[in-house]
Amino acid sequence: MVTVKSEPKRILDALVNAPKGSRLAEHSFYEAASLRKFGDLYYFIYSTHKNHELCYATSKYPDHGYEYRGVIISNGDIGYQGRTEKERLAATGTNHGSIEYINGKYYIFYHRLTHNTAFSRQGCAEEIMIGPDGEIGQVEMTSCGLNGGPLMAQGEYPAPICCNLTNGKMPHLSNAKKNRYAPNVNHEGNDRFIKGLENKTLIGYKYFEFHGETGLKIVTRGNSGIFRVMTEIGKVAAEIPIEESGSWKESERVSFFAEGMKPLYLEYQGRGRADFLKFELS
Repeated sequence: MVTVKSEPKRILDALVNAPKGSRLAEHSFYEAASLRKFGDLYYFIYSTHKNHELCYATSKYPDHGYEYRGVIISNGDIGYQGRTEKERLAATGTNHGSIEYINGKYYIFYHRLTHNTAFSRQGCAEEIMIGPDGEIGQVEMTSCGLNGGPLMAQGEYPAPICCNLTNGKMPHLSNAKKNRYAPNVNHEGNDRFIKGLENKTLIGYKYFEFHGETGLKIVTRGNSGIFRVMTEIGKVAAEIPIEESGSWKESERVSFFAEGMKPLYLEYQGRGRADFLKFELS
């Protein structure tokens, strides 16, 4: 760009400008503007005043005529299948990103929060679909990224690829004040791990492709307790006891049965807190 040919234009209203009672007023422009063109439509992707979601508006023109279309991703899955803010599946906070077209597929790039602060972020991507009329439905957070499908239920995986991490009262993280404690993705040196698991903290990985009997072992440190293994919330498939340890310690291997594409949930139960480094499926 060499020359500005016109004065700046407001192409989407912020909270103070959006018509009261409109869909846009509920998801108004706040920051992180990004413009893309797919087919004959321009897509304006942005972060809203709700501070956890990426939304989009479309127009046939790059600088006017934009209509709010919907939410693409929330970093707490708020709004997905009717989920409320109190039911968030991870700590929420500021969210930025946009759409890219890679090898014949569309992806929304965004970030989740780490270290129990809105200043630390983990880059993520989810595949999206664009309908014939240009519509993009809200997508669920997963652990699959650019994998092109579910993960293999075989091999070693780092614990921080979890897409759900909740103790049932996860906070909305702030840049301006100290946040209340919550389990979080963290690091020490080159180790990336989930820190400070409390009793009944649920860790979710979506999705794996299972083929019958599956072995699982985990690496943890901290207090003793039990990890309940589930592929469906509330239905325990196995339990992994963990011993108290000041350093990383591998658990015994347990087996469970699962078939097809399913999530993997691990729920920690114990007194005190535990850290979770990685797991291995076989």
